[in-house]
Amino acid sequence: MITCICRHGYINEVQVTAQVFFPNEKFAFAEEITNDGYTVVSHLENATIYKNGTEVSRFSFTGEARSLNPRRVVMLSIYHALQKAVPTIAPWGALTGIRPSKLVREWMDNSYTDTEILNELSNPYNVSAEKAALALQVAKSEKQTEKKIRDTVGIYISVPFCPSRCIYCSFNISQKPASDKFITEYVDTLITEIKEKAPIPENVSSIYIGGGTPTFLNENLLERLLYAACNAFFKIIRTCEFTVEAGRPDTITAEKLRLLRKYGVNRLAINPQTLNDTTLQAIGRNHTAADFFTAFNLAREIGFECINADIIAGLPGESPDDMHRNMEALAKLTPENITIHTLSVKRASRLNEQGVGACAGQDIETMLSAASAACADMGLNPYYLYRQKNTVGLLENVGYSLPTHECLYNVGMMAEVQSIIGLGAGAVTKNVVGSHITRKFNPKNPDVYISRRKR
Repeated sequence: MITCICRHGYINEVQVTAQVFFPNEKFAFAEEITNDGYTVVSHLENATIYKNGTEVSRFSFTGEARSLNPRRVVMLSIYHALQKAVPTIAPWGALTGIRPSKLVREWMDNSYTDTEILNELSNPYNVSAEKAALALQVAKSEKQTEKKIRDTVGIYISVPFCPSRCIYCSFNISQKPASDKFITEYVDTLITEIKEKAPIPENVSSIYIGGGTPTFLNENLLERLLYAACNAFFKIIRTCEFTVEAGRPDTITAEKLRLLRKYGVNRLAINPQTLNDTTLQAIGRNHTAADFFTAFNLAREIGFECINADIIAGLPGESPDDMHRNMEALAKLTPENITIHTLSVKRASRLNEQGVGACAGQDIETMLSAASAACADMGLNPYYLYRQKNTVGLLENVGYSLPTHECLYNVGMMAEVQSIIGLGAGAVTKNVVGSHITRKFNPKNPDVYISRRKR
């Protein structure tokens, strides 16, 4: 247990920063220093660390803190104090938060040079040279993509069903095997919401049907959903980016792929997560690596010219050698996009409940470096970047793309440079006006979503 004492209102910033050093610990907030374990005492410009009631380190900012955002000052002071107390390898240093490249883009808007940005990331944020270069490269790519989607809207449609639940999954999918009747009721409700939101603005740059696994729907329901989407978005459906997650190869059939093509889908995500059959079985995916290759090649035959494949670094039992094998196999398929995720051990996942161990943080960092190098060899460049809570080593997820094949929806959503219309259970409608962002959340639970839509 890590005890935190806050002399300000930035409680979340204290915990997020301390998690860099104590990733598997529980946190408690109190008013007094404890004699059991570590206590983090945070003021706005200084932090003190105690162990078993005895001070072991402190850090105080001087005049330089006045030029920083107060929440950044809080995080930096805690980070530097904890580095003295419990030195930790942290590639992203004190730069916490979901969107590292967003801060870099702010500096670019303020006319910082590349050298100034890299220096800023190095000191005071203590970001490694490799991660600093990655953040800068992604920020530059986001700036270019932003020009394409400025003043446009993205649309997200949620289909929260999968053939099985992966052990690392905490996404908004139905917890129990859904009956055909319930899935039909969900699709009916979703179509009603789509119709209510129509007519959609004509300035739509992307449509993204995600999940779960949308191709889990049978052919009839999938076509009904695609038909409803095309009716609502008919003015733009043939000109915008239209992505469907066919993430599980065992849900893909030739008929479903032909339906997707018929209704204008021009970007497909087929996501094996690993090409190690032993790992696939262990994590609860009912397909093999061979199933992935078959589905990928079938999609090519049917005419898909932009395909993404996801790989997860850090799955239990895997090593950097597995990542090398994954990337060598993907290189032979020449996908237009590859997304490399770092395993995130979410509280609601079976991985966390079962206490299954992920790979060591240093091994995962080696995997990420290997994946990055392999993507570069394939001509794929990093174009979007985000981090999640509970990610092993607080490392990153990166999307790589061939030039001109960057996923517009991913950039718009992660860089927060466009409004998003969210449809379905767990979907979030995000209204972006300049730097001001408001959000409206649909219920996460599919049952609750259906019942509230009926009112």
